[in-house]
Amino acid sequence: MHLKFKWDNLITHNWIATTIWFGLVALALLNAVNGNAFNNFIIFKQSFFHLQNHTNLYALYVNEYWDHYYYSPSFAALIAPFSFLPSFMAPYAWGFFDAGILYYAIKQLPIAPKYQNFILLLSANEMMNAASNLQSNGIMAATLILAFVYLLKQKETKASVFILVGFFIKLYSIAGLAFFFFSNHKKRFIVGFLFWLLVIVLLPLIFTSPNFLIQCYRDWMTALSLKSNFDVTVSMHQNMVDITLQGMVKRILNLPTLSKWIFIIPGLIVFGAQYLFYQYFTHPIYRLYLLCSVLLFIIVFNTGTESPTFIIGVPAICLWYVLQEKTKWTATIFIVSIFFSSFSYSDIFTPWLRTHIMMPYALKVLGCFIVWVTIAVQIFTKQFLKLTLKNN
Repeated sequence: MHLKFKWDNLITHNWIATTIWFGLVALALLNAVNGNAFNNFIIFKQSFFHLQNHTNLYALYVNEYWDHYYYSPSFAALIAPFSFLPSFMAPYAWGFFDAGILYYAIKQLPIAPKYQNFILLLSANEMMNAASNLQSNGIMAATLILAFVYLLKQKETKASVFILVGFFIKLYSIAGLAFFFFSNHKKRFIVGFLFWLLVIVLLPLIFTSPNFLIQCYRDWMTALSLKSNFDVTVSMHQNMVDITLQGMVKRILNLPTLSKWIFIIPGLIVFGAQYLFYQYFTHPIYRLYLLCSVLLFIIVFNTGTESPTFIIGVPAICLWYVLQEKTKWTATIFIVSIFFSSFSYSDIFTPWLRTHIMMPYALKVLGCFIVWVTIAVQIFTKQFLKLTLKNN
């Protein structure tokens, strides 16, 4: 009872979850900036100046950063406010924005505040991992969650904006269209989606010319094609790439040429079959299950998944557990899943186990896969009908 009391206090007070969430992010950012490990942000920042100066966004600029820019021309325009900040301030502003918008998104979920805090606390380690890389994964998770939330609220325009902003950062955010069926005003959503699609596509014209923008979009398509092939090619040689179901199986069985479609096609069939229960589209638990399923699908099957990308999947694992009746079975699934998907690459493991077992065989994805399959089984067997939404 004493332990339960202490845990309840931990998630009841918002300031505790907030302090831990942003405190760990601050530590990660300090470490990254002091160690000059913010190459990703430099790529983002410089993309705006390349757009403004009519220079190829997708070329390699060895005097500015290593690696390539793979985001859209629209993202190069959206990053403008951070590009003009002083160099000592900009990485921190970006890192806190990335963490802050996901914090806000989790706080909008239709569950009790203490369960929102539970998700924040159990996802804080993964947010710290994402922040240390100064990427955009917090934003990606937030765009999907906020698209879901605003469609539930029948605010289709806001939902479409978040889906499209996410899409023009990383294409997989288009998965937010999976929540389209929750809208009661589908024509309004389609009109709003098309309007904001045009706005975001043309946004870079504020800073560049029409001809150059057209060339940028062509270059973007080429860059994405090359990146996809690169990810598949190097996935067996770099342990931080393709941390997915197919990546795990290919590594364990030593089958580097195994096609990703062997996994993705059955995954899409299982995911699509969850929508056969359309009569439950208004059921709150069913809706939240589909949110979790979308977030986890991106992790489990997207060949571009890296360790920092798991900030998209870990909140889904936590949300799934929040919705469950607390049994030994659900507790076991949750502990095993959060252990692999959030802590398997951390210092909890000995360096030998982490570097020789967990990372080489991409076992980080195992937790997300377990919960994704569990959700599918619970939907197909209609177990969600036995659950009630916890608002207190």
